[in-house]
Amino acid sequence: MQPHQHILIMVDDRELASGEVRGVVGARRYGDIVFQRRTLIERFRASLPAWAAARLVHVRSTEQLAAVRSTLEASGDDAAVCLVAGRAGFADTGQLSQVIERLPYAHDSFSDRLYQPLLVFLRNAHWLVAHWPQLEAAPVHTWPSPWQQCQRLQTLRPLDLGRLQQFLTLTNGSTASRHFNQVEADDYFYTKSSNDVQKIRAEYAFHDLAPEAMRSWLVQPFDYREQDGRASYKMMRYYLADAALQWVHDAFEADTFEPFLARLLFFIARRPRRACTVAIAQAQARALFVDKVEQRAQAFLAHAEGRRIDALAIAATPALGLAAQVQRYLRLYAQHEGDFSADHQVVGHGDPCFSNILYDQQRQLLKLIDPKGALDESALWTHPLYDLCKISHSVLGDYDFINNGLYQVGFHDDNRLRLQLALGRQSALKPMFVHQLAHAGFQLRTVRLGEASLFLSMLPLHLDHPNKVMAFLLKAHAILDEVEFGMADLQAKGQP
Repeated sequence: MQPHQHILIMVDDRELASGEVRGVVGARRYGDIVFQRRTLIERFRASLPAWAAARLVHVRSTEQLAAVRSTLEASGDDAAVCLVAGRAGFADTGQLSQVIERLPYAHDSFSDRLYQPLLVFLRNAHWLVAHWPQLEAAPVHTWPSPWQQCQRLQTLRPLDLGRLQQFLTLTNGSTASRHFNQVEADDYFYTKSSNDVQKIRAEYAFHDLAPEAMRSWLVQPFDYREQDGRASYKMMRYYLADAALQWVHDAFEADTFEPFLARLLFFIARRPRRACTVAIAQAQARALFVDKVEQRAQAFLAHAEGRRIDALAIAATPALGLAAQVQRYLRLYAQHEGDFSADHQVVGHGDPCFSNILYDQQRQLLKLIDPKGALDESALWTHPLYDLCKISHSVLGDYDFINNGLYQVGFHDDNRLRLQLALGRQSALKPMFVHQLAHAGFQLRTVRLGEASLFLSMLPLHLDHPNKVMAFLLKAHAILDEVEFGMADLQAKGQP
């Protein structure tokens, strides 16, 4: 049995997301959707064997089909073609790689399903040329006739990303878990496990310790277990996209972002609170916004990779060095420490960044996941600004863009480092958050200063992505510039 050598792999990505999926990722081709720091077409390409990646054609418009047809017409009788719909999702890229690796040895045409297949292998590519007008009119996965002439593929069943439930099956948890965490999902439940037993135990205990009024915002955990040095719990699976996925894909518009913010800030306003002295609030603020920054900075600079990244930043732009930034931050904090005064504490979520917020735009359903956790009632209480700073570093600080790789670290003409972000409508939506902050009685400068502390304190947690660390340093520096030299422009845009 001789393998055939002339195989073309074609991803037909002409279709734009529509319906409920469009509400999650905006009007874009499926191949442009970002999943775990890569677009889906990049993820597909990376899963291919080398020979197949070299023969991959990514078709984004009907005009591109002419070149594909010319290639097929010029090929011999042994030419084959594998058609993959842009909306085909592959949860297990290893299985995809195995199927593609076997194509040279396939002597029969096959499809993944009888009707509207997402993957079709045609042993005779000239069959497709004979049906070219039909292909130009619409991708093969929309053709109504059954693919009875093909065998059925049994080893791989692509997800249809045009269906919201299947899209969320692939992309839920699109922000990669930390190395010590593991998240598994089936049709009904999520199971989160970790070798950090105390953290998992605290996350599980948080729901029952939290006051009843707060529990409706949380996804309830159950079935807590400890075994072989790992702990785990389950949660009911909600087919909701996280807000980070929607935010970075430009899926929010003014009329959908405003109610999202309103619900989120309603949660902030209604968190259970208890009175405390100003001294207690200031001490807690210092623990969260000062002590943690100093401790994390020490941990970062104690690591060889941290020192290497820091040296690169200083060589290009001395003011970006972590020691200089921490010193500047502490000076600004001391200058504005009175702004962190409070007469109460709240039950805080601890990490309400957008990736921990599940949200349905149409139904305005909001659920919070992955709280910081608590092992006793006293650990529930936190400073009232901390959660708000976490939200701000997603809205104003572009954290989710950096975390998803949607940025570039480059140079100005004078060789100073700069951060470029792939922002769309988000720039016009940010002032809505500023306005709602002011309406709720919060001071923008204080929130942004707290936000800068988050970027500085997370540096040692991301040493596995040096470029991301550089982006965090640049973002922290930009925020400190705003705090020190004025925020008039952003505040003015936030006026009603």
